[in-house]
Amino acid sequence: MDQTLNLKLNEFRETLNSLEAALKEEKNDLIRDSVIKRFEYNFELCWKTAKVFLSQKFGVDIFSPKECFRELRRNKLLSDKETELLLKMTDDRNEVIHTYNKDFSNELYGKIKKNYYKLIEKIYQQLKQ
Repeated sequence: MDQTLNLKLNEFRETLNSLEAALKEEKNDLIRDSVIKRFEYNFELCWKTAKVFLSQKFGVDIFSPKECFRELRRNKLLSDKETELLLKMTDDRNEVIHTYNKDFSNELYGKIKKNYYKLIEKIYQQLKQ
């Protein structure tokens, strides 16, 4: 495995651990906002690590998160359902970084806790193998 991918995977693991730790805390406004911020940088590391992986393993150059997730699906690393969820996750991440809405923040926190964290963790495990 290339050193760049190893470094990305190590950083990715650290950020996943920090997100997991925040999700274990009792929810309040401060924890919710911390989870969302940690989700943002996990999202970035997720797709950028996958980008390096796809380039090294399949020789594919990727330029956006959605393109990256579709390419993971094309290479049978994700199911259709997981890919759809990742595309929705991308939309949610884009919305949260451009606007602040307390109701949306609460909704996003729930999605992170219920689905998004697990899916990001799965991608990490796939890339690590």
